[in-house]
Amino acid sequence: MIFYLENDILKIAIDTHGAELSSIFNKKAQKEMLWQGDSKFWGRKSPVLFPVVGKYKDCKTTYNGKEYALGQHGFARDSEFTLTEKTDNKLSFELKSSEETLAKYPFKFRLVCSFLLQSNKITVGWNVKNTDDKEIYFSIGAHPAFYCKKGETVLTMNGDNIKYNLLNADGLYTSPKYDVESSFILNDGIFDNDALVIENSGVNEIALVDNDKPYLTVKFDAPLFGIWSPAKKNAPFVCIEPWFGRCDSEDFCGDITKREWGNILGINEKWYKEYEIIINE
Repeated sequence: MIFYLENDILKIAIDTHGAELSSIFNKKAQKEMLWQGDSKFWGRKSPVLFPVVGKYKDCKTTYNGKEYALGQHGFARDSEFTLTEKTDNKLSFELKSSEETLAKYPFKFRLVCSFLLQSNKITVGWNVKNTDDKEIYFSIGAHPAFYCKKGETVLTMNGDNIKYNLLNADGLYTSPKYDVESSFILNDGIFDNDALVIENSGVNEIALVDNDKPYLTVKFDAPLFGIWSPAKKNAPFVCIEPWFGRCDSEDFCGDITKREWGNILGINEKWYKEYEIIINE
C-alpha cells in the first residue's frame, strides 16, 4: 500500500512493501527526482538494506556455530511493513522479527523506518530495537536512486583525498584502495567494476549538479557510503548510499559477531540514525 506526504514543494510516496521511498516529486519543477524502477536497468527505487548491507561471504553467516543463509542486502526490502504513525508531515512503518526472519537471521528485533517531510527536505530515519534476550548484531543502509544525465551530471563530495575500494565478482570487499576526485562527471565507465565503496572519508554531503547548479543533496553521518549505477547500461540514475555496515571482505571468516562495521545492541537497547535528501531546485 502506498502512503503520501505533501507540501507546497514536494510530494513523496512510501510503499509499505519494504518501507521503500517510491517517489519524490518536485512540484515546482514538475519533475520526478527518484528513479522509478525498470528491470532493464534496476527494478528497485530506494530499498532499505537490513539486517545486512551487501553480501555475506557465500551468502551465509554463522552465529554460535550455526549457519544462517541470507541473500544480498537482507530481507527488509522484500518484507511488508505496518504503518505505525501518520501525521501531516511524518510517516513511520514497522517490521518485527518473526519465525520466518529467525530462520535466516538469529535475532529478535523491531525496525521502524520513518519519513519526515519539511519544506524541501526529506529525513529518513531508522530505529532498531533489540527485543531479544541477548546482544544482536546488524547492519543497515540506504540505496536511493536519483535521476541524472550520464556524461553531464556532476557528483560532488565535501571532502579531499578520498579513496575507494571495489567489490570482486562475488560482491565481496577487496582491499586495494583507489583515488577518486571529490567532483567528477558521472559516466558508465566509473562503475565498470561495480560500486565505489568509501570508508572513513569524512564526507557527509554529496550533491548532484547540472549546469553548475546543485539540484539534489544527500546528507548523512554514516561511516561508509556507496556510489553505484549499473555498468555498461547507460542507466539514467545514480545511487548515493549511506551505510552503517558493508559486505564481507574476501577473506572474512563468516562469524556475524566479527563482521567489520557491524552494529551491536544490548538487551532492550535502541539505535537511531537518519539521513536527509534535499531538493535544491
